[in-house]
Amino acid sequence: MMGSITATLLNVRDQPNVHGRVLGELVKGMVIEVYGQQHGWFEIQFQGRPAFIYGDYVQVDPQKQRQVGVVSADLLNVRSRPSLDGLIKGKLAKGAVVEVVSVMSGWLEISYQGEIGYCSSTYVQLHQQESRRHGMVTASLLNVRLRPGKDAPVLGQLTGESRVVIESSLGDWYKIVFNNDKGYVASEYVRVLPEADDGTSIPIAANDPGEPVPPEVNSHPTENSNGLLPDYQIPVAGSSEERSVAATWNQYGGLLSSLSREKQFDVACSVAVLCVESSGNGFDSENDQRMVIRFENHKFWKYWGRTDPEQFRQHFTYDSDQVWKGHKWRQSPDSPWQSFHGIQRSEWEVLDFARSIDNTAALLSISMGAPQIMGFNYEGIGFQSVQEMFKAFSEGIGAQITGMFEFMSPAMIRFLQQRDFTGFAGLYNGSGQKEVYGRRIKNHYDAFKRIA
Repeated sequence: MMGSITATLLNVRDQPNVHGRVLGELVKGMVIEVYGQQHGWFEIQFQGRPAFIYGDYVQVDPQKQRQVGVVSADLLNVRSRPSLDGLIKGKLAKGAVVEVVSVMSGWLEISYQGEIGYCSSTYVQLHQQESRRHGMVTASLLNVRLRPGKDAPVLGQLTGESRVVIESSLGDWYKIVFNNDKGYVASEYVRVLPEADDGTSIPIAANDPGEPVPPEVNSHPTENSNGLLPDYQIPVAGSSEERSVAATWNQYGGLLSSLSREKQFDVACSVAVLCVESSGNGFDSENDQRMVIRFENHKFWKYWGRTDPEQFRQHFTYDSDQVWKGHKWRQSPDSPWQSFHGIQRSEWEVLDFARSIDNTAALLSISMGAPQIMGFNYEGIGFQSVQEMFKAFSEGIGAQITGMFEFMSPAMIRFLQQRDFTGFAGLYNGSGQKEVYGRRIKNHYDAFKRIA
């Protein structure tokens, strides 16, 4: 049974009496699981072993659920004991949901990989779990995410009026059952259904329109009905490659399947390529949903810099021996050099600056969207200008994915048909890093074949 602590601080002892050694303290409001009673003392689990608390300061409630926490730090250490001296057992990413076993001074005892671990309570937001409820989706399409947060990977989507089982509330998010696993949806787009006396949900009339709210979906919702979604969803779990290919498939599997059939190669190949190029993301939620880009200094040299080398060298630099390395820039000659690859806001800052010098040359010098196709390939994928390509790729993921297949030459297609990923990467990514990209594509291909 479950109970909550009513004392401001309650000692946890190793024996069911006041002479027992104090192991720690529980704070008021903490929900704990009670395993038994001995002479007015409750037996609980504390720091991975049996312990005891005085029962007068515990309010027993069979309906209560465990507390859960949501990590608020970018990375949070999980330690072997509640101390900075404890060995680090692992790390939790921002948005991770943990089951809280107990709360102590400055620390949380949590379930971690089937064992007990400890993390700083400063960086975890506590929430009270609730009993299961039923709900109905009120948005036309609603993203189901891996974690409670708009930056979390999308596992799949629910259509309007879909019924869901709500396991708990976490701030503005509901934890739901999804594809025999768990997922999170924005609570503002789910109506909790009233419960009948027997605990089942009361049906809602078919003509009930629901609340007229916009869906919490990706930034281009009109394309979700345009063949993007697959016929089935894959749980996002396992290794980093398995999570990446599952999330990519769940969002774009329908379109990838149809285009792969046209080119006569395994859809696992296109899923893997998309994952390696941009982790399957065409737009960056942390950069105002702008298209994912990569600005290449050496290409800007080719399309503009050599016409004005002095001005180019005042603002841009790169390694002339390995042109994909050493990319830095500065806005003025007296500013320090800055790296920018890997940070989308910085990539766009460089692009905007370059466009102020020469718009066409700047757009020719970036790779665009989920497939990361360079702007100078615009004609080969059916656009009359690089500006037209940039506009289309900025407006929707469908144009980006279709562009990836248009970009594939007969030789690239043969390499994918033969599962020669290094050969493919040599043509798609360039010979300089074909081994690296080829190996990454193969790893993601193998991951997809394992889980799909």
